[in-house]
Amino acid sequence: MMPRTIETIAWAYQQICAGEDPWTALGNFTNAWYDYAKDMRAALVNDPLTLPIHETEYTHRWAAFCAASVEFLCNRYSVPCPDWILDPYYTLESPWWQTRQAHDPSIRERLLRETPPPFARRNIFCNNRLYQNKYEMSQWTQEARTKGFTRPEDIWHYARHKEASVHGA
Repeated sequence: MMPRTIETIAWAYQQICAGEDPWTALGNFTNAWYDYAKDMRAALVNDPLTLPIHETEYTHRWAAFCAASVEFLCNRYSVPCPDWILDPYYTLESPWWQTRQAHDPSIRERLLRETPPPFARRNIFCNNRLYQNKYEMSQWTQEARTKGFTRPEDIWHYARHKEASVHGA
């Protein structure tokens, strides 16, 4: 069943600016992207973000994060990227580390190596499994079971290998 509001990236950003937890807003968007509106992915990212009148570091960071997310997802699923993501506004001047351990040099080094390019180009450093598709992973774990895998670690390795072969992740 299609929800009344289609949770586009622009809608998610508006929710973030209105005080919604960013991971909740982005999670709602990815539910649309991966599930109920996957047949209309281009429409989910086509509209540019409406920037707040009173910008803060918080809203600017999340705008950049949304733009990077759109580029990442469009590239991964062969959807044409909208032009609005190319605006230099969506590149942060200072690095933003998406981790609670940003003070740890080894964590920073790992994120510098692993961050997907659309995020790194915008000076955002995060895990490379940020947008793991739970629907695909569920399908691949079921596939592993039908192939006779029974041990949880073997099922996980099968699904993870499948993810890497499909997405290079």
